[in-house]
Amino acid sequence: MKTFTTLVAATAIAACALPALAQTKPAGQPLAAFQADRAEQMLAKLDANKDGKLSKTEFEAMRQKKPDAAKAQGAKAGRGERLWGRLDADKDGFLSRTELQAMAGKRFKRMDADGDGVLTSAERQAAAGKAKAAM
Repeated sequence: MKTFTTLVAATAIAACALPALAQTKPAGQPLAAFQADRAEQMLAKLDANKDGKLSKTEFEAMRQKKPDAAKAQGAKAGRGERLWGRLDADKDGFLSRTELQAMAGKRFKRMDADGDGVLTSAERQAAAGKAKAAM
């Protein structure tokens, strides 16, 4: 009888836990973490003088490293200027960590295919595949 009672109790606990498990979001990276990580990666890679912001010169140096990608995207004269104008929201001549995070947020929204606020590895791979196909 004791075994039967234990079995019934264990089944009841498992039945209560199943709905909670079903609502678990897939493993991935939420928006705020993506924004912070992306901004830090860009600053670490591109901020030559390590002042915590990107100058227009540092930004252009990054664009010059990828001339084939720019051509493949149909880059025209002045495209870099227009892009800089959109990214430099406060028009101070630098891209701050906040402005880089805003740029990362826009990218996140394009990559988050199901709109759940979490980037899964599948969504990252799909975005990488689209980027390669555009080149």
